[in-house]
Amino acid sequence: MELIHNEQKMRDSEQPRPKTIEELSDFVRSMVDGQHDYGTCVYAMSLSAVAAFNFVASQLGVTGFQASCADMDILSRTRGWKWGKILDYENLLYPQYCDDDHFPNAAALIEQNKAELAKRARVKLAAEGGNAHPNVAAHWKYLSALSPEEPSK
Repeated sequence: MELIHNEQKMRDSEQPRPKTIEELSDFVRSMVDGQHDYGTCVYAMSLSAVAAFNFVASQLGVTGFQASCADMDILSRTRGWKWGKILDYENLLYPQYCDDDHFPNAAALIEQNKAELAKRARVKLAAEGGNAHPNVAAHWKYLSALSPEEPSK
């Protein structure tokens, strides 16, 4: 695994696929110990994470579905995302994906998720309503009215 700490080369490099824990450790160490600038730090982190991900996946023999669930869990843990999906704009190149099921607009997304949005908007209003910008508070009120409150248990 040739490692040159150059942003473009790091960005364009192949996915690291260490076969042993020692290879993984050596790869991560080389990323951490290298001299970095603002841009190369990004790739040192992502390449190290991908190396660990690929190593563990190969050791456990995970399926593609399991790997995709792990991808989403990583984003949830690192970004705080609790709900949503990722859109692959590459699919816009194919007509079978150019519909509201694959790429809905905001109105369609609100309609499809109105019960959950209403619930979350009510929580936001109760917690932050008085401190939120008036436009935000009005939007939360609009969303909270889209679906009736669930009865308390």
